[in-house]
Amino acid sequence: MFTKTNKTFSCYSDIFLDDSVPETIKLYLDKSDLVVSCYLFDKHEIDSEKSRRKNLVLYTSAGLAPTVEIFNSSYSKVFYFKMIMAEEQLTWSLNVPRQDIAHNTDIAPTEQWYVKFNMHHGLNMFTTEGTLLDTAREPILQWTLSKPSNITALIPHVINVTVTKSPCASDVAIIGLILDDQVNGIYIGVSWSGFTARNTFWSNLTDSICSILDYDCGELSLLNVILTNTRIVFLTTLGLFISEDLRYGNFYELKFSKTSLCGFERDDYLQAKIWYNTQCLANQENYEVDYLSLSFDKDKTLSQESTCFYSNDPFTQWLSCFPRRKQTDRFMSRRAVSFLIDYQQNTAISFLTLQDRTLISVIKLTDHKLNRRRKFPRFWFPDTTFVPFGMVFHPNSHFVYVYGSQVWFSEDGGNKFQLLIKLPREIVVKTDTCVFTQSLIFVTDKGSVYYSKAGLHRYAKLTNIRYNIFNMNFDHLGDLYHITLNETAKDFLEVRRMDEKTLLQEDDLAFDGALSPQYITEEQIMFFYHNPLVLHSNNEIPQFYNLYIGKALEYGLGGAGIINKVFVHNYPPRFSSSALVDVLDRFPIETSTRSPCVLNTLTILNRDPGSISFKLQLGVSDVHIFKASDIEKTVVIPGFSSFLIVNVTSSLTALADATMPHRVPLNTAFQSRQWFLYDFGTTNGRQWRAVVDRCRYTIHQLDDLPVHAIKYLDIGSKLDFSFRVSPVNVAYPVFQMQLMEVIVGRPNLLDVDTEAYWDDTDSYIMKLHIQSIFFVQGKMSIAIIVTQASLACDVTTLILTLKNSCSYLKVMHYILPVQLPASAWLSQESNASKQLKVLPVNYRPPSRLGIAVPLTENFYNADPGKPRMRDYFQGSKTSGSYKQCANKKKRSECGCTDNMKLSFFVDFSDCKEKAIRMKYPITKLPLSFTIENEDGSRNMTSPYFITITEVNNRTNWEISTTNRTSSLLKMRAYLAHSLNTTLYNPEGLTLSIYGSELFHFRVETIPGVSFCSLFDEFQIYVDDAPLAFPGQYLISSITAVLIGFIIFLAFIMEVYEIQIWTMFKKRLQKAATVKSIVSLITSSTISTENNEK
Repeated sequence: MFTKTNKTFSCYSDIFLDDSVPETIKLYLDKSDLVVSCYLFDKHEIDSEKSRRKNLVLYTSAGLAPTVEIFNSSYSKVFYFKMIMAEEQLTWSLNVPRQDIAHNTDIAPTEQWYVKFNMHHGLNMFTTEGTLLDTAREPILQWTLSKPSNITALIPHVINVTVTKSPCASDVAIIGLILDDQVNGIYIGVSWSGFTARNTFWSNLTDSICSILDYDCGELSLLNVILTNTRIVFLTTLGLFISEDLRYGNFYELKFSKTSLCGFERDDYLQAKIWYNTQCLANQENYEVDYLSLSFDKDKTLSQESTCFYSNDPFTQWLSCFPRRKQTDRFMSRRAVSFLIDYQQNTAISFLTLQDRTLISVIKLTDHKLNRRRKFPRFWFPDTTFVPFGMVFHPNSHFVYVYGSQVWFSEDGGNKFQLLIKLPREIVVKTDTCVFTQSLIFVTDKGSVYYSKAGLHRYAKLTNIRYNIFNMNFDHLGDLYHITLNETAKDFLEVRRMDEKTLLQEDDLAFDGALSPQYITEEQIMFFYHNPLVLHSNNEIPQFYNLYIGKALEYGLGGAGIINKVFVHNYPPRFSSSALVDVLDRFPIETSTRSPCVLNTLTILNRDPGSISFKLQLGVSDVHIFKASDIEKTVVIPGFSSFLIVNVTSSLTALADATMPHRVPLNTAFQSRQWFLYDFGTTNGRQWRAVVDRCRYTIHQLDDLPVHAIKYLDIGSKLDFSFRVSPVNVAYPVFQMQLMEVIVGRPNLLDVDTEAYWDDTDSYIMKLHIQSIFFVQGKMSIAIIVTQASLACDVTTLILTLKNSCSYLKVMHYILPVQLPASAWLSQESNASKQLKVLPVNYRPPSRLGIAVPLTENFYNADPGKPRMRDYFQGSKTSGSYKQCANKKKRSECGCTDNMKLSFFVDFSDCKEKAIRMKYPITKLPLSFTIENEDGSRNMTSPYFITITEVNNRTNWEISTTNRTSSLLKMRAYLAHSLNTTLYNPEGLTLSIYGSELFHFRVETIPGVSFCSLFDEFQIYVDDAPLAFPGQYLISSITAVLIGFIIFLAFIMEVYEIQIWTMFKKRLQKAATVKSIVSLITSSTISTENNEK
């Protein structure tokens, strides 16, 4: 009971929720958390609170709750709903913090997210898709363009409408009113739901434009509007107007500037068209920029520099977009139909008319200017009846389409084109595309809507719109809507969703003509189209052509096959074309009830002189005879030619044309059941159709990527992708049929290798091996096309965008020696962790002159309202400046966020309150670094060579390494002249610190090893350092003084010829003499004393 496929989710967020909830899930995210409520309902039953409660209780009691996957082209994450079942609860609820979806809140182009709901992640139960729009960042949604306008009085004067969409969020759209000569002004409506909800906000921007024209705008009217990534562009009857950057400003008064193009009047602008190749510039690279072009459908006059111009953002300098003329072309009429920039190959594609011919010219771009060299030879369209109208790129791909009375498309950026659609009495005037489903539509001036998919060589007619004023629009999820005006609607719009799959099945390419089946094998039939027996009034003979390939040939009474190939020929006679059909279901034969002749014996007789038809002779019978209704039926004899009956001359004879005249079994009698009769004619009413086949091939991306994925490659990086196409609903396996085609948009940017094979289930496996080998930044797309896919398939083409540049998610991290939670860093308690040191207020690290003499410019734990620490000397007083706290009076005004407090970067030092604390001495501390990107984290190794500096210019530290490789030594020698510091291998590094207090290190990779500027910073506070011992300095000083004194004394004695040694000897001799006399007297005294005794 848990696997019913008719159940689906309905989910909504609190933002913009009103009574007009769209059919599809559209969620909105502002600066607060995302709150989502979901309930499950049955599409074939009435939705009620009772049924919602029933489903909630049923699945919650079974331990199941919904999950939602939020993803875009480069990121995805799964969130789980709460499994709570309270009284009177009807929905599952989910609260997702904004920072878990998007950290940034600045106004900038941002991809609209996709959401996928399931009943428990991985089970794929009740899968429901929707979108999530970040309303806090989308530029146009931040502006209040004017007061709300009521356009009721304008609707009778509207002659057309134009729609433009945000390049990154297709649900953010603008509709502009094109008015007749009786009413002037610029009126647009802005929607954030793709016009599916009644939330279109109408604005009158006439005054904003008139102020530029000094209010001389009596004939001002809108012709077209384009929404780029950062600007709104208006093409009007009085010129081209470009808005200021939508990311900045006061957000209530949008200012415009007029493009200065000399020599053009109002009548010229009425014939002008504006062209824009849509690209999403979220996470914009330095080589990515928007281009616009403006073409005039007229010949250049002497006062005009050109009739085609182009420019890049900010659209201040406009250049001619005409390629250089050949000498032989100088006197020919040349007009630009369209002009677009190929962002991948950095080329300009000009769609031109030269006299009565139409051509494509592809020119290289250098520094945003046309080069004199062509990228490819000019492509001339062979059909001189081709009436050109415009050109469009399928977004994020290298497929370019030119359209008018025909539609051609190129897979290689304009080198060659292939015919897709040929319209004899219609002209395609509008197009729209969808990135998510890879769909395209072409709308003609007669209201016909044609449908195709990127890269496929087939199309189908969806419908014919009967309104004179309308537009077609894909929303972000790929649903197609028909938009027209309605005076009674809340937002003056009538929006209807079109079911493409149902409309595709109704498109029948069959023509009124007889087909004759010729069996090739039991599984393949060649259907020959026989020219009409009676020509139509327009004398046109229909035929099979390439657009029939892939269509299903279905028979009304049963039987079907897929048209595999088509042929146009003059032989056999009267058969002008044919189609090779792979049989899916066997086609029925005629019964004896409808054609009694099948029970008779059949003999093939030779042709009469001058006739190309063979005679069919039946055996004698009064019952089993030919009937007039047998005309245009086909006689099939296994192993021989088939015969299409063109005339019944009698009840027993008929004339027939052979599909294989050289395989006719003349004068041979075939008994009943040895020959058969098929009715693919029109005598009894046409019973065959050529329609879009149902989907018979599914593609699986084995790496779980979205269909529009963007992947980044750094220098030397490699990527591997695997795809599998599996046949489903096929009648029989086809041995080793190639089911995929890979087309590379810019082959010279990356090295792409392919590997393809078939597995045991007849699935076709394709593996791509991609490597970045050139130090060239750029992007390219790779299209994986299921060549046999039907237009009814959900996925027929996967387009991967590969950027040879720095990923916005790629960062370098230092691994802290101590891992602490954020709560410890942010805690206001001084003893929250013994491993953290709370920095003093207005702290600055010591300098070379000592602890009491800080000279660095960086404050830590800044507070402008308190005294500066250690501000004793003049050098300390004149150094040091605040960053976040600049021009603030106290710390509470500095705007320090938790992320700033947790950051180690010197840019946020004012907010840094704590540092890792380590005791003195620090010896051989291991240093470890990692690189993180969207694919995960890995240890940093060579060739990511690094430099390490101390940001406060402290010197009492040392880096040691054990990994002195030859490549490192060569790199050091090579960069010695450009680097002012030592180069290190990031592996095996250790740090020794001989000083005290705070050390702040910055680690950077050297240029050339990555497209990214990888760097990180870390801080260590050295605590409990002993006092400096002065004995060494004293001993050194005293020794120096003594040595100096001795040298000075020796100099004086030498100058004054003082014989120090002679004086010293005399003194010694005198001392010896005195000693001897004393000893003599002493001995005499002793002798006298003895005598007296």
